[in-house]
Amino acid sequence: MSHTNYSHRHIRRKDAIRATVAVVLLVVIALLVFKVITSWEHNQYDVPANAELTSEAAVQERKHITYNGVDYIQREGLQTWLLMGIDESGEAVGTESYIGGGQADVQMLLVVDHINKTWQILQLNRDSMVDVPVLGVTGKVIGTEFEQLTLAHSYGDGKKKSCENTVNTVSNLFNGQKIDGYMALNMDAVAILNDMVGGVPVEVSSDFSAVDPSLQEGTVVTLQGDQALTFVRARRDVDDQSNLSRMARQRQYLAALEKQMEKQDADFAVRAYDAVFDYMVTNMGSKTVTELGQYMKEYTELDLLTIDGESKVEDNHIAYYLDEDSLQQTMLTLFYEKSNS
Repeated sequence: MSHTNYSHRHIRRKDAIRATVAVVLLVVIALLVFKVITSWEHNQYDVPANAELTSEAAVQERKHITYNGVDYIQREGLQTWLLMGIDESGEAVGTESYIGGGQADVQMLLVVDHINKTWQILQLNRDSMVDVPVLGVTGKVIGTEFEQLTLAHSYGDGKKKSCENTVNTVSNLFNGQKIDGYMALNMDAVAILNDMVGGVPVEVSSDFSAVDPSLQEGTVVTLQGDQALTFVRARRDVDDQSNLSRMARQRQYLAALEKQMEKQDADFAVRAYDAVFDYMVTNMGSKTVTELGQYMKEYTELDLLTIDGESKVEDNHIAYYLDEDSLQQTMLTLFYEKSNS
């Protein structure tokens, strides 16, 4: 594939420690809203949930692929959402610049399977080298750049256009797989949500001495305020400074946070949603969220997935080259099944 050469180095060289938390998105959606809320009055961004693919016409539209000599067909009855954490502080006000959207430093794909009654999350590495659509000054795609996945959100207005560009990038990574909706949250929401549950206790297994001495290695700390953000976003001078290590800490935080969520009262989801609403950009409406919440309570949660790859330092930034076999196997696991034809 040919690529138009657009320089994006000024964005790549932003301080590596500025990153948002995957977990925050999951808190707002999977924990705060999906698992608790049963009704919600707001109708902003309302997008009805897609019906299951059951008609003959729908079956005919399913894609076929062959991998390692085996034929596969797209699975029916799936719904998919992209959850993003944006490396911007303050409320989600957007920008008029076509390259000012901020990086989506955390991306998780939530896949709900209505036939098998399961749901699963794929945690994407923000450093993944992928084909990113580049938007021109009019907001239209003018080419592609092979660069970090996180940069897809930086093209656009920091709101709808940036989210849609990221959705398109992830969709293209998985053979044009349909993504039903998205939710993006700015970084300041981390401390807000963390403190609303009274802090989150974690065992500190990393050396944070160069970043935050209050996070002493080998101790159990109840994270408060910006401590939580440091725990899940710090990369420079922590562990091996890789995003893979940071992603592991984000999963650790999520597990601990979920336990704190279970202690909250029935109205907590509404209060939390209100508290972070201005930091959020989404096209998921209340009806969609409520229905999805029911599915996540009733369906079986499958193990979280990641895609294997190799990290390299290139031009002062980390490039994560996805393992092609792992990428294909992940796509087949989430979206395809063996064809009987």
